[in-house]
Amino acid sequence: MNILQIQEFIEEFLKKKSIQDVSTQITKGEIMYSVRMETNIFEELASKVLDRFKYELSEYTMFLHDHYHIDRITDNYEIIHAVIAYQVSETVWEFYYQDGILDVAKKTGTVAGETCYLYKLELDSSEDNLEKNLEKSFDDWLKTFI
Repeated sequence: MNILQIQEFIEEFLKKKSIQDVSTQITKGEIMYSVRMETNIFEELASKVLDRFKYELSEYTMFLHDHYHIDRITDNYEIIHAVIAYQVSETVWEFYYQDGILDVAKKTGTVAGETCYLYKLELDSSEDNLEKNLEKSFDDWLKTFI
């Protein structure tokens, strides 16, 4: 990740808002700003940084990514499969097995009891019905896994 791009983006934002009393310190890949601003301006800055750099920051902010839960349950509401798909770039989704009856760890090499990476899916950004495509993709993968 190019931390300088984020630094330049923040500094440009502060200039546009006429905020001049800023102290910056960069050490070991960290940017530390000491700045006084109104809460609404800070929230705007945070939102713009996350929107602009959401893919660059993905390894640090996976929980902020668009994601989709896929669950397969029995009539008694017992989990058969629980999967989560994370959008890691504009057109790419990664699928992770969270819970269920499959012993995914044996076939994927991941640690048992942990979330297991399954596969990556690239979708055309113009495709409609994202949820349907993600669900179908998992069902298709499941057929090949079993």
